[in-house]
Amino acid sequence: MIQTHVKPVLLSIKQLEALRKIQEQERAKSALGVAPTIHVIARGLMDKALAQLAQEA
Repeated sequence: MIQTHVKPVLLSIKQLEALRKIQEQERAKSALGVAPTIHVIARGLMDKALAQLAQEA
């Protein structure tokens, strides 16, 4: 069985501010005023970036 070691990733203040801005944009789009968490947004952005890198390789 493969063991994975997950470590936290630290973000800069500017990166967190950008994520919060995206979060507020999503909240404004929502009819109920809800938005995804910062973690969900960050994971989605990471998925997009990794998929783009995989296509370039």
